Amino acid sequence: MTGTTITAQPGTPFIEVVREFDAPPQLLFRASTDPELLARWMGPREVEIRVLEFDARPGGRYRYVHTDNEGDYYFNGVFHTVVPNQQIVQTFEYEGWPGSVSLESSTFEDLGGRTRLRNRSVFPSVEARDTAVESGMEYGIRDSMDRLAALVGPARGLVVVDISMSLDGYVTGPNPDTEHGLGIGGDDLHLWAMGARSGKRDKEVLDAAYERSGAVIMGRRLFDFIDGPTGWSEEVGYGAERDQSDAPPVFVITHSVPEKVRLSGRRFNFVTDGLESALEQAHAVAGGKDVVIMGGGETCGAFLQAGLVDELVLHLAPVVLGGGTPLFAPDAPVRLDRVASVSTPAAEHLTYRVRRTS
Repeated sequence: MTGTTITAQPGTPFIEVVREFDAPPQLLFRASTDPELLARWMGPREVEIRVLEFDARPGGRYRYVHTDNEGDYYFNGVFHTVVPNQQIVQTFEYEGWPGSVSLESSTFEDLGGRTRLRNRSVFPSVEARDTAVESGMEYGIRDSMDRLAALVGPARGLVVVDISMSLDGYVTGPNPDTEHGLGIGGDDLHLWAMGARSGKRDKEVLDAAYERSGAVIMGRRLFDFIDGPTGWSEEVGYGAERDQSDAPPVFVITHSVPEKVRLSGRRFNFVTDGLESALEQAHAVAGGKDVVIMGGGETCGAFLQAGLVDELVLHLAPVVLGGGTPLFAPDAPVRLDRVASVSTPAAEHLTYRVRRTS
């Protein structure tokens, strides 16, 4: 990680801020668009921030207030361009200087597990730019960048629950077991990934998920199925029918290590000391990519309830199973914000940001 570079050439209305982070673009983008995370790094550390409005989409508005011993300072703006993990363009106005609106552009340059964040501000005049600089803006920028670096930490991807689900909320059909697989009708959940229903857009969704995966976590029940006679093979595994030679390592949460593994050529790691241990081990080998929790339903639900998940990706299959393994417990609410959706005849591919409850 390098220091923050601030450039304000004399006689120009521009300020450019450049900082490199030991984290992938998706983490920096999330920290810039999730209001709960934004409040943990935006502004000098001795100033309290409250986010009053934040709708990070083209045409969406934001407003927040900084508070210190001398009073409240309100800021607002409108998002013009929001390209996930690549660029944000927005206006910026300090309400204490009404009418002095700047245009800000943030770009997230992928450096292979690291990111170069480049922020460029265009002020309405040289005088407005100089007034902002003289107000102590540089100190606030440097402290914010340091706090952001501490927040995203070393290169770590997101924690993602990625799972197929029926319209009535089941991730298997009734009576799943190692002999019969995903239960009665359960195979229909995955026809979007492999089978007659899978189309071009479904394949793109699957490929994108595979590329972002640095490590995979699953529960013991799911492992027993995929290692069983009707489970994975040398040709079919994580990512469906993709080349399995570069498949990410898999961490299996279990109470006991199995004596024998049928798929002995795969990189299975057995974790006997809980969810957080599995997550730490997965992050350690993921190379800055995402850690994907692929199932089963109880394991995904446990990670969600523990507050360890950043994103929930649901592949909603057009099937009603009437029973099976539910993903969500009836008395355990999970609060979500939808950030992306892809609709195909085979499934609704929905991506949600998981709201932190702490």
